[in-house]
Amino acid sequence: MVKRNKKRPSKVSHISKRAKQIRKKGEKWTNAIKRASKELKSNKRALGATSKTSSYTISGLDGLKGSTNGTPIPEIKITFSRKRRVEGKIGSAKDVATTLSKFYTKNTIEVREQFFVLYLDNSNKVLGYHTHSVGGIKGSVVDIRILFSVALKSLATSIIIAHNHPSGALKPSTSDIRITSKIKQAGELLDIQLLDHIILTKESFYSFAEEGKL
Repeated sequence: MVKRNKKRPSKVSHISKRAKQIRKKGEKWTNAIKRASKELKSNKRALGATSKTSSYTISGLDGLKGSTNGTPIPEIKITFSRKRRVEGKIGSAKDVATTLSKFYTKNTIEVREQFFVLYLDNSNKVLGYHTHSVGGIKGSVVDIRILFSVALKSLATSIIIAHNHPSGALKPSTSDIRITSKIKQAGELLDIQLLDHIILTKESFYSFAEEGKL
């Protein structure tokens, strides 16, 4: 069997591919082609200036040996929605429970867990909230890295976390206690204080702060 040699992508195909990646909404195709061509030429000059003995390409920022094409790095952005707003200061655990209970419906609070985070400024005014995760009957996933990435991006100085127990039980589980401790420790490193962890049910709520568990 004779194997055919694969053709290397031409310069034109590289430019066309890059143009598709960077083309702005409503931008003419010819303008995108010009910008892509200019960018690839610039990258080529930068690569030529790097050491030939290096295993990494500085311009690409990807750390892969032999790589020559730079990879765009997406930016994480926080969006603001006016559909649900939390206004004013948080004065007590009851305030938090009352506010967050409105985010649930009869079809969700007793069916599946949802984990919310309130982000506050230095005056305890609510900057916003984030629906961190939606889980199942027995639990939801909490990613501390994402939780604090939003806190840092919004310049929050403190947070309040909350989730519901579909079972109706107010007693915190072992995993609830563990994740609360981990979030508190991570917040201390970043100088972002965990003010409370609220467990919600259809009838009542449990506050880690009021029970002296923080």
